[in-house]
Amino acid sequence: MEPPVKKLKSPKSVWFIVCDELCERFNYYGLRTILVLYLTSILNYSDDDSTMIYHGFIFLSYFMPLFGAILADSYWGKFKTIIRLSIVYALGNVILTGASMANDFTLDSQRFIAIVGLICIALGTGGIKPCACTFGGDQFQLPEQQDQLAQFFSRFITAIYIGSLISTFLAPELRKSVQCFGRDTCFPLAFGVLSLLMITAIVVFILGRNMYVKRKPENHVIFKTFGCIFYGIRKNIVSSSPNEAHWLDLAGNKYSETEVSDTKAALEVLYIFIAYPVFWALYEQQGSRWTLQATLMNGKVEDIGWEIKPDQMQTIHPLFALLLILSFDRILYPFLAKFGIRRPLQKLIFSNFMAVLAFLLAAVLQYKIFGDSTVIPNTEGQFVVYNGFNCNARVLNPSLWVGNNDIDPLGSAKFMYTPNFDEDVVNIKLKLDESCNSYLNYDSLNINVTVSRGESISYFLTSTANKEVKLRRINHYDDFIKPKNGHPSLRIITDDINKNESLALVAAGKNHLSYNISSFSNENFIQVAFGNYNVVHGEGLISNINLMPATIYTLVVRNDDSHGPESKLYATDEGNYLHILWQTPQYACMIIADVIFIATSIEFSFTEAPPRIKSFISACYSMTQSVGNLVVVVVSALSFRKQVHEYLFFSGLMLADTLLLVYLSYSYKYKSFRQRLNDDENSIENTVTNQNEVKLDEK
Repeated sequence: MEPPVKKLKSPKSVWFIVCDELCERFNYYGLRTILVLYLTSILNYSDDDSTMIYHGFIFLSYFMPLFGAILADSYWGKFKTIIRLSIVYALGNVILTGASMANDFTLDSQRFIAIVGLICIALGTGGIKPCACTFGGDQFQLPEQQDQLAQFFSRFITAIYIGSLISTFLAPELRKSVQCFGRDTCFPLAFGVLSLLMITAIVVFILGRNMYVKRKPENHVIFKTFGCIFYGIRKNIVSSSPNEAHWLDLAGNKYSETEVSDTKAALEVLYIFIAYPVFWALYEQQGSRWTLQATLMNGKVEDIGWEIKPDQMQTIHPLFALLLILSFDRILYPFLAKFGIRRPLQKLIFSNFMAVLAFLLAAVLQYKIFGDSTVIPNTEGQFVVYNGFNCNARVLNPSLWVGNNDIDPLGSAKFMYTPNFDEDVVNIKLKLDESCNSYLNYDSLNINVTVSRGESISYFLTSTANKEVKLRRINHYDDFIKPKNGHPSLRIITDDINKNESLALVAAGKNHLSYNISSFSNENFIQVAFGNYNVVHGEGLISNINLMPATIYTLVVRNDDSHGPESKLYATDEGNYLHILWQTPQYACMIIADVIFIATSIEFSFTEAPPRIKSFISACYSMTQSVGNLVVVVVSALSFRKQVHEYLFFSGLMLADTLLLVYLSYSYKYKSFRQRLNDDENSIENTVTNQNEVKLDEK
């Protein structure tokens, strides 16, 4: 009889690794949550530029695992790789925090420092990403501690989700609920806390240095696999008539039969990877485009006097993801099985369809937020008259009457006319009430106005310095195209006297944010931040206005000799200020898609690949996430005129990608591999560990 196997205790060193991962993921997800708002509100990047920088940062974060794996497996080893790149990571956090505090620096300097910090963070997090959980796996003896290894991975996943859950909620609270450095936000506090967590992660990891099992770097499988592929390609190019059944067979004169066969199996998996980047392109936009969409929505929860921050909606993801993971075996997978969705590629196709639905819902919500826009038929023209007097103005042309022919003080009236040519001249007759008899020609204003097909032109009824009534044309056509970012468009129409006076819009409660009347001197529409504003004349308050997202505003200001300046605000093409929880359906669809996709793709990738080549597959898997973010950067650079069109484009792209996955899965043959034992104990341990460890690398 064989002697009983002694049960080994679980290594205590793994708790240092779990705590290190919790702090690092707290930092990373907290940073991602608030980054796009920092870029737009503090560094004043446009929405498109902020999206490109955000996804460029994530692109680099998921591109670096390839080099991190090479450094760990071939040069430094996992322990030194984690320590050295964690220091780079923490340095990047400190630099970014410093950039958010550098108010005395020029904007270009702040931007440069922030970008340097983001690059350091991406290099650091990407470098340690493939090493953390694999280093934890190295602490176990296999197969004796297989069950304890599974418990470690479970704790590792839990640490990731706990870190992301807390940070996605806390980071927005820190940056919004506190005011510092003269702003109504405090990004330095949020970035500072995240930096402290990263420094804590390094300290915790170093504390366990004497307990760790540190394996020497000796595995060059990534180099060998890439070398086998490129050598096979080169031999096929230079060979005149290859007779081999597979193009990689020509690499057999340099690489072993096992290396060639494993590379073949890996390439079959990589063919499926072709369909992965588009999914990641949609998934990653929760932190960019969806957060920017949330800035146009109402987050107030009246019953408890609290406001859901736009970037705080991302907290939904780790929360519901944990619940879904717990329901996999008992609820979700049995439910899918009832519809015949059992095999890995079938689950991936289903998750892709859920992503399509998520972005369709995002497009519908974006359309509802923006509301309808005025469309003037190409055969007709419109002109608008604003009354700048403190008395009624009457239109004397019966053919132009629209309802009541009187225009109230500071009121307006719209007129539609069908011109005979592209641009026509229409005679208009106006008369003011007797209360304005102090003005010359108040009772007989006869003037020609221009009407253009498919356009709207505004006119302002005002007076000259010698009190002569005139109808002045606003220089530009009325612009009914709302900006892509959903900010309200505002123009200010005022008389010639007020143009030279001290008029300003000052944000209520935000004294640092103001717009001088000179900014609107050409009476063109200008994008402004939405919110409450005071219309100020000198030291006096004229009125209070509330500007809502996706709305076009005209503010009419006139000078009254007896009462001083007066104003009236007109809103056209009004948007809808919906509650932020209307984003929940699209988040729910994307969370379902994400949880199924990640779990299934990792399971598929590493059960279909040979055991010795799993590190290569892990690096390529990270590359699909990197390419997905690059797709978002390219699409953002194209700059769709309307965000709803961009959402629809991604939905269509995801649908096409789903059909591609259907095609690829139709001819795919599932494989299975057995663990081959050999005399090299370290080789056995590394093989088994790799099969488990990669399940967490992409989290």
